[in-house]
Amino acid sequence: MTGRKDPTIRPSLGYMSYSLRFFALIFGLSVFLSGCLIERAPAPISGSRNRPVALAFGMHVTPDSGSNPIVPPERFEGYHVGLDYEVFASELDQEIPVSAICGGSVLYSGFAEGYGGVLTQRCAINGEQVTVIYGHLDGEGLTAEGVILSAGEQLGKLAPARSFWSGENRKHLHLGIHKGEVPDLRGYVQEPMELEQFMDPRVVLQRSARGRPVASYRVPEDQ
Repeated sequence: MTGRKDPTIRPSLGYMSYSLRFFALIFGLSVFLSGCLIERAPAPISGSRNRPVALAFGMHVTPDSGSNPIVPPERFEGYHVGLDYEVFASELDQEIPVSAICGGSVLYSGFAEGYGGVLTQRCAINGEQVTVIYGHLDGEGLTAEGVILSAGEQLGKLAPARSFWSGENRKHLHLGIHKGEVPDLRGYVQEPMELEQFMDPRVVLQRSARGRPVASYRVPEDQ
């Protein structure tokens, strides 16, 4: 051994370095393109870009005002499994249409405890079978069971505040997405691990359809 460096090693290492960079570039490009190709769902309610959203997916709430972003807080407790779109004071007496976020058939259309008027829809979102829940809808004009809705097609309208069809709740839309073909109408779950059975609507919605996050929301009809 002479102690001199083998001149063949440097090109080999250089080749490996370029190869790693090339594969890293290809991998990064594939991730970027796959993200671009993911189909994003349209808004379920008009004006969603600026519509307040205080109660988001996964948030834990209680009827206590210190742990609930809704003012005054409502009776529910647990981890929220959907996205709540609120209304402005000027919309209390206005009809606010609600539209499908995906294409698929209506499984249930009618009354459900805690929601008042509710519609569930079977869809495939980015290749995954789900059931979508639209809650607090007016019973009048609600799309019938068995009808196949297209993404963006109107399916109903919000129920008036503190009415039978709003479930005696404030005027708002609850949007939930349950994984699988069997509907689950729960708006809250009691254990964090149960959240895995649902999908965060913000993940599949278009950016402009996710609402405007706010720390708290004062219910206009209670002011």
